Amino acid sequence: MRFKAVAAAAVVAAGVVGSAQAADVSEQGAKDLYGNLTYFLPDDIAKSGAISVKPASGHYEVTYDLQKLLDKMNVTEFAISGLKPLTMLATPLDSGLWDIEGNNAFDITANSKPGEGPATEFRYALASSTAKGVFDPALHYLRSMDMKGQGITIATKTTDENNGVQKNDITADGIGYTLSSADSGEPGRLDVKMNGSLQSLYDKISSDDATLAEIKVGAIDFNMGATKLPLKAMNSLLQFVSEHKDEKTLSDENSKALKALLMGAMPIVGSFDESIAVKDIAVTTPFGNGGLQKMGYSFKVAGPTNAMNADFGLNAEKLTLATGLVPQDYIAFIPDTADIQVQVPNLNFSAMMDVLKETDFKKPDSNTVVDAKLQQAMFPDGTVTINFPRISAASGLYDVEASGSMRGWLNEKDRVSMKMTVLARDLDKTIAAIQEAAKTKTDLSQLSFGLMMAKGFAKTDADGRSRWDIDLSDDGHVSVNGQVMK
Repeated sequence: MRFKAVAAAAVVAAGVVGSAQAADVSEQGAKDLYGNLTYFLPDDIAKSGAISVKPASGHYEVTYDLQKLLDKMNVTEFAISGLKPLTMLATPLDSGLWDIEGNNAFDITANSKPGEGPATEFRYALASSTAKGVFDPALHYLRSMDMKGQGITIATKTTDENNGVQKNDITADGIGYTLSSADSGEPGRLDVKMNGSLQSLYDKISSDDATLAEIKVGAIDFNMGATKLPLKAMNSLLQFVSEHKDEKTLSDENSKALKALLMGAMPIVGSFDESIAVKDIAVTTPFGNGGLQKMGYSFKVAGPTNAMNADFGLNAEKLTLATGLVPQDYIAFIPDTADIQVQVPNLNFSAMMDVLKETDFKKPDSNTVVDAKLQQAMFPDGTVTINFPRISAASGLYDVEASGSMRGWLNEKDRVSMKMTVLARDLDKTIAAIQEAAKTKTDLSQLSFGLMMAKGFAKTDADGRSRWDIDLSDDGHVSVNGQVMK
């Protein structure tokens, strides 16, 4: 429902900019709002009754009747039932901003028509939802939004020609979403923050009467932030596209105007970051069970536009797997914690913008030529560097950490250089555990032998950890702690 609530509010928002800047509500205002809401739609869709607007007690009531839209679009592949009109309220304020709010619920089912292959049924339901926000017509953007939904159901059912049934039943207790924003200090640009969560997710996968898997997730939390979003410039670009949507070829004047609009929207963002945390994962299968206490993902782009860094991160805690999925001898080696951090530094987005400035939109280059130009702009020396600030894994039998960087040549796939530092704590304990396991799992013997050889090249740090400084040159030579290996 998060998407539907935001989308509905955005559609209302798109129409208010030209029609209301004060708290007046009138029949004419409703007509103007309707005209703006349907401006981008073909005439037959606009006149279908899928969107309607009427003044009601100090605000405009906007109704979206998706059934009328589907009827007009002549959707015949599925029989859809349960579609009820959704409503949003838009209330103009004296400040020029608009209050947006809505309370909706739905329960929609779609069934494939006979003779269209396997019988398929899809159900999507939301028991209740509330959405409330503030829209800024000057920026065509929601300044804030709070949305909550309860009782989520998503179910699919497929019946094959032999009457075999495959089902996927998903439920979630609730979902919440919050958007906030502030002026970035540059005209027409905003700093935006979003966060939300999905609570108590359950997914049952079955075939006929047999359960193939059950997945339970305690919570999924997400956070996102972006600075200097060019909302006003992007809106101008969308308006231009709408006004010229029927033109097959742009005139010289319009081509220059389009390029100016694109440049005005650059850079698309000053910085961007997002993170997702999944908690209390439990998986049940006929072959064995497993679980994960926590799994996280992060992504961030920041820095000056001519030298931005892109950082990625993955982490996991308390992974458990049953012996039905992993042999008993290997369970002790499953990491309790794992962390991977990767960085791509010095991305030159300024140079990419220069490529766009030189592009002739009336006679664009082929995709291959454009890709080559963008690659040359981003990596002028023909190489790309990837940093590894941290790669680690730990269990009761080992504690390993690595960091370093790798450099690759874009036009020479086999040419690469790398410098890495690997640290291991309690190496003797790890080797002893592997040797014990190798008594029944002979494939571990080679690993045990390799670790014993590596121990001979290791240095010992002040904290007792074994250290290996590994240097791989682009000509294929390898050294470990200064000793040439190849």
